[in-house]
Amino acid sequence: MKINSDLNRKTFEFSDPGPGLGTKEEHDLFEEIQKSMISQYEKIFPDNLAPRTIVIVPSLTLDMEILSKIKGSIHYEERLLCLLMLLRLPLTKVIYLSSMPLSDVIIDYYLHLLQGITGHHARQRLTMLSCYDLSRKPLTEKILDRPRLIGRIKKLITDSSSTHLTCYNITPLEKSLAVKLGIPIFGTDPSKFYEGSKSGARKTFRACGIDMPDGNEDLKTKEDIAASLTRLKRNNPALRKAVVKMNDGFSGDGNAIYRYPELAIDESLEVNILNSLSENIRPVSKDVSHELFFEKFSEMEGIVEEFLEGEIKCLRLFSVS
Repeated sequence: MKINSDLNRKTFEFSDPGPGLGTKEEHDLFEEIQKSMISQYEKIFPDNLAPRTIVIVPSLTLDMEILSKIKGSIHYEERLLCLLMLLRLPLTKVIYLSSMPLSDVIIDYYLHLLQGITGHHARQRLTMLSCYDLSRKPLTEKILDRPRLIGRIKKLITDSSSTHLTCYNITPLEKSLAVKLGIPIFGTDPSKFYEGSKSGARKTFRACGIDMPDGNEDLKTKEDIAASLTRLKRNNPALRKAVVKMNDGFSGDGNAIYRYPELAIDESLEVNILNSLSENIRPVSKDVSHELFFEKFSEMEGIVEEFLEGEIKCLRLFSVS
């Protein structure tokens, strides 16, 4: 396995800084680069013997204050090691990036799971690169801050037309990295992010007639939350709990559970719920205060849904006549 430790060698040139993050020029370049994904999907993906290179960036590009509350969050970068199974394809190369070097023992574990190919052969086609950076910044941001590292990745890409970028989640930072590397992302343009958010998903489910918990989306303020909680209680007086979710929450740490107190269901219900909101809502993450939760909810917006009771929860997706 090629473990590259010296990221500051002078033999690697600085990358062209390219267009600025989020600019129209960057977006236009991204759309042009993404066109090559069509050809890759049609010709390379179905052919197990087609040469290809996959750049894997397992970056948790999320809100840093929320992410910092998740213990061992940096180890989430190991989740995409399952993609090392792609090395079973004999002409596939993988470039895997991480904040800190990953243990050889972990890499060996995955390579020993390969069938029909030796670990030695797979190692020859695997390059592990590290930023040597334990900071809380997303891995993608760390890479963008290191032009020599970007230059090094580009030198490892022998044919951009058969190379793509795979990420844990895709945001404008990953979009910028794809443009700097000149390779498409196996994923959706982050400008379509809303459709994949919790609010956007509820709207899609509703349009498609898919069952989902009763609730409201596109909420922003504490007043919005209180109004939604009030509506749910009026619709279902027996309701005991509801879930408040940020649009971009992660591992449940963007969620909070609201427990309905004993309140009369009358004209003052909404005011009473609003006034006692902080007393009856509990963020899932123990390290997230009520103040921080509401602050982040206001920034990200989110939804409120009824809490489905029971150990086994199942929604009927389709009707069978």
